[in-house]
Amino acid sequence: MELYATRGYSFCRYCGSFYFPESANDQGVKVLADAAGPLPCPACSKDLATATLDGAHAIHFCRNCRGLLLTRGSFSDVIRMRRAWASGPPVDPVPVRQDELKRVAGCPTCRNRMATYPYYGPGNVVIDTCDDCNVVWLDFGELKQIVDAPGQDRGGRERSAAEIDRWSPLDQPTHGRVLATDPDAKPRSPDILTFLDDLLFS
Repeated sequence: MELYATRGYSFCRYCGSFYFPESANDQGVKVLADAAGPLPCPACSKDLATATLDGAHAIHFCRNCRGLLLTRGSFSDVIRMRRAWASGPPVDPVPVRQDELKRVAGCPTCRNRMATYPYYGPGNVVIDTCDDCNVVWLDFGELKQIVDAPGQDRGGRERSAAEIDRWSPLDQPTHGRVLATDPDAKPRSPDILTFLDDLLFS
């Protein structure tokens, strides 16, 4: 079997089977039921199931290869949210696999060929999209690669929370701001002179 080390699974090109180690997680996917109609997986042609991602986004999920089909809007929201909440150390991305750029993936909805190209965000992954159906296909492990890649937006939620915690809850948004770590400091009440001073000289 061919090992896809960065994504954590192996694939057999001869029989088309996938192997996932016991440690492989479900990516935040909750399978609900089989799809209402036959939707073939772009990667392995098995029927997709209806599922949710992170408890908020309706997606289609392949039980066989564990790929994800989601709308562009959901894709954008999931990436932004997961990178903002990321707390582990970033992982340097590996080069794009050139053979993946040559693959042919059919859109499960319209059956037309999907566009295959490198994702221009973090992670160095190859994604498949259908402009007509407004969907994105991600192979197993690609979502994790995108979330784990370095970037200033990663862990932004943790930094914002830490910054907020530095300020006293009694402080005004723009006036009387006092560091909560300073025990001798006291909030000051805003007055017209302070307002004009801030307006003209800040």
